[in-house]
Amino acid sequence: MTSSKAFLSLREYIESQHKTGAFQRVRDALASRGLELDRVIKPNGWYPTATYAAALDVARDLFGPADFAERYGYASAEYELNFFLRFLLRFTSPAWILQRGAEVWRRFHDSGTWEITGSAQRIRGVLSGFGVIHEGYCNLLVGWLRRACELTGAREVAIIHPECRARGAKACVFEGAWKVNR
Repeated sequence: MTSSKAFLSLREYIESQHKTGAFQRVRDALASRGLELDRVIKPNGWYPTATYAAALDVARDLFGPADFAERYGYASAEYELNFFLRFLLRFTSPAWILQRGAEVWRRFHDSGTWEITGSAQRIRGVLSGFGVIHEGYCNLLVGWLRRACELTGAREVAIIHPECRARGAKACVFEGAWKVNR
């Protein structure tokens, strides 16, 4: 299951890019696939992760571009990390935010665990046991991780996803590097 906050973030992004009501097109397409999403998304609700992954695919198909999930992930970091937290992030490092993010994962997902290792300018995150295997979701994480790192003041952030369960790996691996502002 996935927190409704992810769906609310997706709705905010789609409607900011494609006008109010655009998310209804996603909801209708999901319904045509037999996946129901409440008309009113409960702020503290939980929904099937597979429905969220399907919503990412539908949104990409309806609105494009091909890298929709990564672009959305980048924007969702802005949405999910509120203004106050973004201010505090300026006094941390990408490694710090990613370590805390791994701890907070359970507030948004009922499956998957993160193992984070890193140094001052590099990080490696391994996501194991996540409830769905979906490359688009991993692309969302690439965008989210990149923006979260940038919000700490890091520059020239590069996040790669060299191993993915959708490509046959045992776990999803994300690696990042950046330069520190001096």
